Amino acid sequence: MGENNTAGFNEDDVRTLDDKAFEDLYRRMYPTLKKYAIYLVKDMEEAQLILNDVFISIWKNKILLLNEKAYLFRAVKNGANNYHKTSRLNFQHLEEEEVQEIIDVRADPFQTFMYKDRIRMLYDLIDQMPERRRLIFYMYRIEGFSYKEIASLLDISVRTVEDHLVKGFQFLQEKVLKNEAEFR
Repeated sequence: MGENNTAGFNEDDVRTLDDKAFEDLYRRMYPTLKKYAIYLVKDMEEAQLILNDVFISIWKNKILLLNEKAYLFRAVKNGANNYHKTSRLNFQHLEEEEVQEIIDVRADPFQTFMYKDRIRMLYDLIDQMPERRRLIFYMYRIEGFSYKEIASLLDISVRTVEDHLVKGFQFLQEKVLKNEAEFR
């Protein structure tokens, strides 16, 4: 294999990544990728670090992209996966130490416990959805993305986003009604 620093190009279509092309790529994709990275890692600073790593890698290697969205979203997802692997190790280390929770003394302890328990059960139900539906559900309900934004990010139609959300809400409604006593 030769020195081919292209991602998604065949050998006949090799071009060089110049300053203008990189700047254009960065300006177009950074805002969307930032939202996606924040969704994946739930931390704005870590999301920005992941994006910086992705764009620095592209710049250093002069990587050309045929399908920009697919490559960049995969790179961000890989960066987020690496973040989660290292954060799990750090979390296990914290569990070994005694970490005290901050307690709101004004809150009724029973109600606080019940609220947290209901939220946990709801997230457990959401996690039972198929992966794509769960991702779309989280993007819409938790992260606040619009139908159009989700469709654009995942490269699917707005109608597909609507379909996944309707089926997701129906799934939750059925599960909550079956276990109504637990959610009261």
